[in-house]
Amino acid sequence: MDSDTNNTTTLSEIEGLLQRFQFKEVLSDDTSSKTIWLLGIIAATTSTANIVDEPVVVGHNAAIVVLERMAFSPLAIAEAGCSLPTLLDSVLLATGERNDVYAWATGDASVAALKPDLRIALTYPATQKHIDKHRRQLRKWVSETPELYSRITKSFIDSQPTSRVQWVHNILSKQVESEHIVFEDPDPDNGFIIVPDLKWDATNTDNMYLVAIVHRRDLRSLRDLTSNHLPLLNNLRSKAAVAAKKYGVSSDQLRLYVHYQPSYYHLHVHITNVLLEGKGMLAGRAHLLDSVIDNIGNIASDYNQWTTIPYVGITTGTR
Repeated sequence: MDSDTNNTTTLSEIEGLLQRFQFKEVLSDDTSSKTIWLLGIIAATTSTANIVDEPVVVGHNAAIVVLERMAFSPLAIAEAGCSLPTLLDSVLLATGERNDVYAWATGDASVAALKPDLRIALTYPATQKHIDKHRRQLRKWVSETPELYSRITKSFIDSQPTSRVQWVHNILSKQVESEHIVFEDPDPDNGFIIVPDLKWDATNTDNMYLVAIVHRRDLRSLRDLTSNHLPLLNNLRSKAAVAAKKYGVSSDQLRLYVHYQPSYYHLHVHITNVLLEGKGMLAGRAHLLDSVIDNIGNIASDYNQWTTIPYVGITTGTR
């Protein structure tokens, strides 16, 4: 089965599930990224999706749908031969105001060069952890000492079932997303796979967002890294430039970093265009790969084991 057939099959499956989606509540929203997270269920059949009020059963029919407005693509507009006047002629205005030389309005543009304008992500069946992750959360500053890590954080990481990162293992074993691999070093100790992050549309290079997932399964977070892992980290840093070059992004336009705490406990490195800005790059979560390499290479091999690492912790709640 070729990639076009696979894509058609996948789209058909997604459409079928979305047609059966029954909305229950808004878990969260983010105006800066123009994203909203919805909790609902996947009804038994399409015919019952709008008439039978089924309860949410975690791990069974629970589903999370993420709706995100996509960024404009100058390349798509240029390739469509869409001039600015033609683009603006297609806009249907709904509301508008003016103050002196300033004017603003809201409306809808139906021009084909602006489509698709929505990214949809689906998690199904959703577990309680999936729901808690996306529910509106309170944030608190945490200064994690080595003792705190050993007593609380490490115990939490050790308690996580392998199923939590099964999707990562599927990528590494090429059971899924093999057609999206941008670069791979198959070495079991110093190798990794680089793929586009799900948050990137893979078209607008200003927003380029790749992720490198290491083959090693014993490295789960920043806390595990020592000077023994410098060959892996240096290899990843140099090969990230090779991967980014495929999108016309040079090595001096790259920002490489790891998260602490990460969203999943299998070591991975974020590779983004420096033009891209987002919450995941803020102090309290992002640690630049250059700094990580310098700390364990020039300060102390076990730097990450004895240092206090501050981060922004989250708890489920409301604003």
